[in-house]
Order: sequence, then C-alpha cells, then structure tokens
Amino acid sequence: MSEENYVSSFWRSHNFRLEPWGNDYEPPIQISEELSLSESDVNPTVETDNWDSFESLQPRSLPNRLIFIDGRRRLDAALVGGDGNTITYGVFGTIAVGAVVVDRTIPKASCIEIDVRRVLGFGGEQDAVSTPIPCPLGSKAELLYTAIKSNQPNTPEARSAIVQNSMLAAEEQLVSKLNVKDADTLVIRDGALRYESPTSTLGYIKTMHKQYLSENYAALLWKLLPGQRTPIFHIKDRSQYSWYLKSGDSQHSPQQLGYHDLHGIVRLELSSKIDIETAKEIANQTCYLIPYYASHPSRDPRAPQNLAPVSALERELGRRMGDAILIKRRLQCFLASFGGNE
Repeated sequence: MSEENYVSSFWRSHNFRLEPWGNDYEPPIQISEELSLSESDVNPTVETDNWDSFESLQPRSLPNRLIFIDGRRRLDAALVGGDGNTITYGVFGTIAVGAVVVDRTIPKASCIEIDVRRVLGFGGEQDAVSTPIPCPLGSKAELLYTAIKSNQPNTPEARSAIVQNSMLAAEEQLVSKLNVKDADTLVIRDGALRYESPTSTLGYIKTMHKQYLSENYAALLWKLLPGQRTPIFHIKDRSQYSWYLKSGDSQHSPQQLGYHDLHGIVRLELSSKIDIETAKEIANQTCYLIPYYASHPSRDPRAPQNLAPVSALERELGRRMGDAILIKRRLQCFLASFGGNE
C-alpha cells in the first residue's frame, strides 16, 4: 500500500472529526472511564424503557418568560508566601453573576441583577483579610477584595477552587433572590445544579465530564437530530432528573461540517422532587427552546451549545469585571509598596 493510500485509509477507518470549539475553551466532551457511573447510580427507565424508537411529544405550551443565569470568574493574581519554610498559596479573584430575562411575548431581553465581587483567599489554614487596593493618582475608585474563608488544601490548585466556589455561591444567592415560582417562567442556569437548587430551575450542561448511560442507552446520543432528546433518566445520588438533547440548526448536520456526531449534544438537569409528568413537559419544552436560543458559529466559537442569551450575558459580565491587565498592575503596585523582606 502506498503512503498516500495508507494515510487515506487511516482517516477513513479511525473516524476522527473536528472539535469546533476553540483551544481557548475546554472541549465539550471530556469523558473518562474513571468518571463513568454504574447502572446502580442511574435509572434510565424512569420515563420509558423504549430507547430504541423514542420520540418526545409536543409540549402543551411554552413559557412566556425565560430567565438565563450565568457567572464568570477570573484569577486576577496568584499569591505565594509564608513564614520560614512554610509556603502558602492564595489568590486575588474577581467573580460576576447575573441574569438575562427574556419576555417571549414582546419579544425583549434585558440583563438584571448583575453582581460583581472581588475575593481574596488562601489554601490551608491561612486566614485572609479583606483588602482595599488603592487607585493611583489619588482617585477614590479603590478595589475591595473581600476575605473568603476557604476549606481548600494548601496547594496551587486551591486558587482556582476558591474563586470557582465563590462564583457558584453567588449564583445560588442570585437564584434564591429571584425566587421564581410563576408557572409561566422557566429558569435556565448555565452549569450543573447544586443540591439546594430550587425545583423550578433547569440546569444546562454543555460539557460532558461523566458517562451517565451504559452503552446500550448511550447509543441513542449519536442518532439524535437537532430538537430531539433522550428519555429522562434519574441520577439517584443527586436526586435529579436528566436528559440529553441535540441543539443547533437542523439545516446543517455535523457530517456536512466535518464535526463528530455528538456535536451539539447538551445535558439538562431538573430536581426529581417534582412529579415525572411535570418533568416530561419541561423536557419537551426544551426541545423547542434550546435550539431556538442556540448560538450561531459566526458569533460564538462554542456554538451551538452556548446559548445566545448566555453569550450576551458573559460579554456584559466581562465588561463589568474590569480590565484584567490594569487590575493586575494595581495589585502588583500594591504588593510592591511593602518592599522586600528585611
């Protein structure tokens, strides 16, 4: 076999395909066998045991009001220090959370409840102290970094965990503050649900870290078309219903673009404290709502998984967080003002 034929044969037989998300983002599929759940952890037949020819029903109605919730985090400056031979790791970080409210009857979208916070924390048993960072040239626009009590081990990885957990806690506070109980409103939170999340909140996961379904059930994921979903399954230890859905434009198949067949797959979560019939109705609603609000590749490198309202919210949160370079420069000037060790 010639080298040219060998190369062609390799690519045909191995079925490698493009990952459309850019290298600046973590890939949407990161499943490891070590993260797979056993069949005892998941009940795939809570809605139906017919996964071979499952078709979701049309929803009776669609909610007129949608609320999309998301947060952003940034490590402004990494810290390392300590007394004697002890090294302590810490971080200055900025978090921002907010919501986009979409009124489908107008239609109109608006950002609400945007909250920007700056946090300071350390790993191990080192306590932090809330610290104002002065602005040069006599301005009163100081940056206040609030001390965070962390339970993270004293490792470099503690820095990301401190900022991440602060952002998730702020998102939980925002969800509780909204306190939406209107039957005509659906709340979609970008990311997995927490255990204390309200029953009316839908978790939207665009990256797959775990394999929740065995091979027999997971085979359906490769066959889904945009707007189609899997049956609902029950994640027992998290007390949540979940289902997979194919997002995107039905006029453009992954094969036409050179992408793999799982491109556009997202997973949704809902508290299992609600009855299964209500969960089925919400799952059927997502078959229409998620593709409708899916982002387009010309505007978002994480299309179609990243939702357009969430993408707009991310941009606004990033703007409100301030310029990363200028903020890091101010932190450097602040730390340098203390001079070296004597």
